[in-house]
Amino acid sequence: MGVRPLIENMEFLRHFWHPVATLDEFEKADPLGNGPMAVTLLDEKVVLARLDGKMVAMKDQCVHRSAKLSGGKVQGDQLQCPYHGWMYNAEGKCTHMPACPTQKISSRAKVASYECEMKYGLIWVRLDSSWNVTEIPYFSVADDPRMKIVVQEPYWWNASAPRRWENFTDFSHFAFVHPGTLFDPNNAEPPIVPIDRVKGQLRFVYDTPPGMDVPDQAPIGNFTYHCSMPFTINLAVQKYVGKNLHVLFNVSCPVNAKQTKNFLIFAREKSLNDSDHPHIAFNDLVFAEDQPVIELQWPEEIYDDELSVVTDKISIQYRKWIKELENAHAQGKEAFEKALLTPVLESDRMHPELHAVAG
Repeated sequence: MGVRPLIENMEFLRHFWHPVATLDEFEKADPLGNGPMAVTLLDEKVVLARLDGKMVAMKDQCVHRSAKLSGGKVQGDQLQCPYHGWMYNAEGKCTHMPACPTQKISSRAKVASYECEMKYGLIWVRLDSSWNVTEIPYFSVADDPRMKIVVQEPYWWNASAPRRWENFTDFSHFAFVHPGTLFDPNNAEPPIVPIDRVKGQLRFVYDTPPGMDVPDQAPIGNFTYHCSMPFTINLAVQKYVGKNLHVLFNVSCPVNAKQTKNFLIFAREKSLNDSDHPHIAFNDLVFAEDQPVIELQWPEEIYDDELSVVTDKISIQYRKWIKELENAHAQGKEAFEKALLTPVLESDRMHPELHAVAG
């Protein structure tokens, strides 16, 4: 059959929630903070707009002569096309055609609308809500009053979303891509950890070796991962130095099969009373070390001819689950929901940090 990509048909990804913009960048796109704003998700051109106070997402193409609605303007609770002034409501239905105001509006005068929500300072879109079996990914400290939460500016990589996910969860690259920045280059052999599937998440714990020679700002300690499928990572770090909690929430938006728009939210304890800027600079530095290496991986998509070893356990399990979800999607809602939500427990005990949210 030849070499095949990990994801052969991206249709199943349309059933998941994906972030497409930060609320901050959306509001900066328009002086009134209502949009419209153009985004791309899974090769679908989408327009965001706030209509009468409600955030909406719809196909960025007027049904009349295919102009981009993102080039138009918001008029109260309507989005106006820039070409002929056609007006669309929050459901994507045309309500007014200025050139022929008395003509009956065709039932075909409608653009596709998508579910759209604001959460964690991000704007999330789900292109296909027909099965309604997925939720906006889990952010462990979203409502924790002890924590200060910062949404960084999005960053773009010429890499597929699975490539970015694997990079963020790969223990073996620390000593070589981040020596002296994030990790001690003398600790190149990572442990092989148990991995569980719980509530649509891959969950695992990695205890970084104490006493490593790294800067104080490096988040070294107990790493607890809740990875909501398909492209979200919630990493909680109980630091060895200072014993404080540091959380990174990283999620990649699959712009297309070969490009990602990535979002990072980080949180730390308010009691530290320190500036955001050193943390932002450190995160940016780590990503700047990662990006050129990941963008050198070719092709941008993952193919099944790559050689894996035992220390690739996390990515092996991730790839296996991605393929199960893609294959189950072809069988229908029941199979897809079962593949996503059936628990698979590998750890010997229900680790409290991992399973507290399992209910």
